[in-house]
Amino acid sequence: MRLTSPRSARAPKILAAVVAVGALVGGTNTVARSQTWWEVVLWVGASLLVILVAVSIGATAAEDARASAALRATAVPARAEVVEAEYVDEGDDPAYRLTLWITPPGGVGFPVEHRCDHLTCVTAAGRSDAVLDVLVDPTVRTWAVVH
Repeated sequence: MRLTSPRSARAPKILAAVVAVGALVGGTNTVARSQTWWEVVLWVGASLLVILVAVSIGATAAEDARASAALRATAVPARAEVVEAEYVDEGDDPAYRLTLWITPPGGVGFPVEHRCDHLTCVTAAGRSDAVLDVLVDPTVRTWAVVH
């Protein structure tokens, strides 16, 4: 899970709304001026695709914010020991895959896998005794690294 506050989710939601409205207005204007039927089909299809992508971006940001708020409501701060780190380069999104051992306060530890390109995690991947701050809900074992 990516920790997202309602405030930081606002920017992707606003951008998604602007893009969706722009696609709707631009697509409508272009369709009104189209001369042939295939131009209409092309512009309607392209506009719908852009609107769907924009709505998806906004919905993802909102869902991340809701899940983060739920975790913050029930989670406790903990430390996660970096057990293993592996550089993963799968094209456009190189990152580190970290195996973490989370020990919640007063609970039994458990392993998790975290893939990240944030500077905090990249630095931790290069150290042998690295520890990361996490939020963890020990009852359901939901967790997130705090960046």
